[in-house]
Amino acid sequence: MSSVEEIDKKYNVRPFIEAQPSKEDFEVIELESIDLSLFKEGPEYLEQRQELADKLEQSLSTYGFFSLVNHGIEQAEFEKLRSIAQSLLELPEDVKRQYLAGALTSDAEDRSVSLGAERGAGFKPRGYWSMKNGVTDSIEHYNFRDLQQQDLFDENRPYPEIARAHLPEVAKYFRYLHSTVLRKLTILCDIILQLPEGFLWENYFKVITGDKLNSGSGFGRFMLYHAMKRDDEEKVDKTWLRGHSDGGAFTFITSQPILSLQIRDYNTGEWKYVGHTPGGLIVNIGDALEFITGGYFKSSMHRVVSPPDDQRQFKRLVLIYFCDPKLTSIIDPEPLNSPKLKSLGYNKPKEWEKITFQQWDEEKGRLFGKKDVNDSKGDDPNLVLLYGRKAEGPFSLEDAKRKSNSIKV
Repeated sequence: MSSVEEIDKKYNVRPFIEAQPSKEDFEVIELESIDLSLFKEGPEYLEQRQELADKLEQSLSTYGFFSLVNHGIEQAEFEKLRSIAQSLLELPEDVKRQYLAGALTSDAEDRSVSLGAERGAGFKPRGYWSMKNGVTDSIEHYNFRDLQQQDLFDENRPYPEIARAHLPEVAKYFRYLHSTVLRKLTILCDIILQLPEGFLWENYFKVITGDKLNSGSGFGRFMLYHAMKRDDEEKVDKTWLRGHSDGGAFTFITSQPILSLQIRDYNTGEWKYVGHTPGGLIVNIGDALEFITGGYFKSSMHRVVSPPDDQRQFKRLVLIYFCDPKLTSIIDPEPLNSPKLKSLGYNKPKEWEKITFQQWDEEKGRLFGKKDVNDSKGDDPNLVLLYGRKAEGPFSLEDAKRKSNSIKV
C-alpha cells in the first residue's frame, strides 16, 4: 500500500494559488463579522453571548449571510485542504467517470436510484446543470456524504485514491464545523429565539452515531469553477451559477478573493457583491432554517457571476459544508414554540403543508439545475412552489402565486 506521501507525489499535491484582490472598482457588501472567539460558555458569560446573538440576529433576519472569524481553524488547514481538492479535481476525466455522484446531466437523473450529482457522493461533471439559452454550467465538484458517521471510512465505499488517502483530514475539518462551530451558532440562535440554550442542537442537529434518520448531518463539497466561453457567458448574462437558495439549515463556505459571489437583497431585489474575509468563513441560512423560524431567518437567493478581468486567470476553488437538520425534523415554527417568534407574529402560514426536512430535501434537490426550472428568460430561475412553499425563484410566496410562469409541484 502506498504511503500518503507517495500518493501526494503521484497526484502532484501542491499549494493552491489564490487570486490577488481585484483592482477594479465594485461596490461590495461588508457582511456582519461574528468573532467566534468571543463565544464562551457558562452563566458568567451570558451577557457576552447575548451581545453576539444580537449581532447575529441583524444578519439572519435581513441578508441571511454573515462572515465568521476566529473560528478555530488555522490557515494551514485551509491551505492543505485546498491543495487536496485541487489534485482531486484535476483527475483525468476517465477516472472521474468511475466515481460519478449521479448521471451526466440533471435532467437525465433517475432519482429512484440516486440522490443525483447535486447531493450524491462523488463527482458532478461540468455541463450537468442547465442554465438558459441552451447553455450549461462549467462547474465541477466532489461531494463527501455521511461525514458525521463512522461508515464514512468504510473500505467498501468507492473513493478515488487521493480522496481516500486524505479522508482523516477531510473528516476532521467537516466534523469540527458541525460539532463545534455549528453547535455554538445554534446556541446563539437559541438566545435570539428565547429558547433554552442547547434546544436547537439537541432537537435538530445533534449527531447520533449509527442513526442517520434521527441525526443531524450534512455533506461536504470541493467545488471548482472553470471559466466559461465568452459567447456562453453573454448568453447567460455573465452568470456562472444561477440564483438559488440552499435547501438545508446553514452553509459554510471558505471566503476567497475572487469577486464573484452575489446575494440578492431580500427587500430591494438588487444583486450585491460579497466582499472577501481573509481566513474567514461565509455562512448563509438555508430554506430549512427559514421554515423552522417561520420566515424570520432569511434563506436569501445567491449566485456566482464571472470575475473581473484582472482575476480571470485564476480559478475559484471553495470548500463548502451544507449542514442539515435531522431528516425527521418538522420544518415549521410550531415545534419550536418560540416566545420571540410569537411576539413578532411569525407563525406557520396556512399554505404550508406539514412536512419533514427529508421531504423538502429530496424534492428541492431533484429540481436543482433542471431545464424547466433554470431555462427562463429573466434574471432568475422560474418560480417553483413545493408543499405550499417557495422552492426556487426570487422574492416572496405571494409574488410566486401571482407569477404566471410559476411551477407548482
